[in-house]
Amino acid sequence: MQDVVGGKKPHLPIFVGSTFTDMQEYRKAVQAALGQLETIVRGMEHFGSKPGSPVEECLSVVRSCKVYVGVFGMRYGSIPDNNDKSMTHLEYNEAQRLELPSLAYIIDEENQPILPKHVETGPGAEKLRALKDELKKRHMVSFFTSPQDLRARILHDIPELLKNMGADVSGSLKLPGDLGDEETLSHFEKLPKMFSGREVSVEFINEASFDSAMGGACKALGLEIGATVTAYVNIAGSGRLQVFAERDLAFRLCQLQKGVRVQARAVTAFGAYTRVDWTDDGPFATPETEIGVILKRILNVDHEKE
Repeated sequence: MQDVVGGKKPHLPIFVGSTFTDMQEYRKAVQAALGQLETIVRGMEHFGSKPGSPVEECLSVVRSCKVYVGVFGMRYGSIPDNNDKSMTHLEYNEAQRLELPSLAYIIDEENQPILPKHVETGPGAEKLRALKDELKKRHMVSFFTSPQDLRARILHDIPELLKNMGADVSGSLKLPGDLGDEETLSHFEKLPKMFSGREVSVEFINEASFDSAMGGACKALGLEIGATVTAYVNIAGSGRLQVFAERDLAFRLCQLQKGVRVQARAVTAFGAYTRVDWTDDGPFATPETEIGVILKRILNVDHEKE
């Protein structure tokens, strides 16, 4: 029986396992992607105060899920009392014991800058290396760089995994995967949710109008609040589109001269959030969507002004 595009989708619980302090921005990116796919996200942010031991409560949440997603950086994580493995490692082991369909993502150590404070040393580093070796043997791991890159990989991988489980996230429409950049952006402008998470090359003239991105937009797209800039620009071969950039890329864009031509790689992004306005009658919630492309790297800056 053919599924109906736009019909009710399964809200499958997915457990997201990782260390926390060093992976916060990456976890936000994963949650934004999974929220876009209308799945239920479970992880350490949702444990709250519960009566059991931290380990047992954590593993019980893993047992309540249908899919495991593991995101591994450069920290092994804290080891609970009476255990020789970290909480993140225990979560992974429980998911494998339950034979949950699993996706494993490991940070690209060669291409992603990592703060020294987020790099494990000593015995923890040895345990982490052994765990990563195990992941590589048991899974087709994917290596990620930025939070945006991880988000794009999640948006690509999860629908296929759920399809193999007999579930449907995106409906029965078969979307082409070999479109050119201009055609992809054209489809994205009309159907942003369906064509989100696609890598494209973009070219635009810097109009020197980048401003700090609003918190709602950052939350919807899994970007870092207070470290993201945005502006509407004319994409060559396409139309006027909102561009976002984080941290080093954001700073670099703000330093560019007006009128220079920028060539970059980006990922299409769509997200939703609720805007709350306060009126005399109390809070008034309005659903909002955010659409744009998130720059991943700048390929070239032509300083010959137009």
